Amino acid sequence: MSKRKPTVLYSVLLTDRRNVYVLARHAKGALSVAISHGYTPDRSPGVRPRRAVDVLKDRAINFKSAEGEAA
Repeated sequence: MSKRKPTVLYSVLLTDRRNVYVLARHAKGALSVAISHGYTPDRSPGVRPRRAVDVLKDRAINFKSAEGEAA
């Protein structure tokens, strides 16, 4: 079985109040991708990853272009 590719874009708020964009299947996955890339997400009770507009997909920290996926 193969895994489904992440298709939803999330905005993850960091502890220094910056946002990073992450492609993931769900919010929990977006947090773990941000952590694996060396970022520290804000873990306050009211703060969760939010869905972002797909136009910003190329800004995601784990975005792969068409050439990158072919290789």
